[in-house]
Amino acid sequence: SRMAIVNHVSLDLSRREVDLLEELLRARERVVVKDVLKERLYSFQDSVSGNALEAVVSRLRKKLTGVGAGIRLETKRGIGYRLVAGEEP
Repeated sequence: SRMAIVNHVSLDLSRREVDLLEELLRARERVVVKDVLKERLYSFQDSVSGNALEAVVSRLRKKLTGVGAGIRLETKRGIGYRLVAGEEP
């Protein structure tokens, strides 16, 4: 159903936020390179601005933090992103 539920709360996620979360969950705490994420989140016919991925990451990060998910979306500057257990340092 492509739904995310945290602490018995259903998150209201866009299609791209769900796609991003799915990719990061599949990676199991490994870094997913930005280019790979862009390729999987956007089709060739989509016009994508330079910071489109960063905007999706920011929205997902806020939503996960807002429900106390116990995981954080970590940025590996210049490389990509990963999900790690624990709250923000």
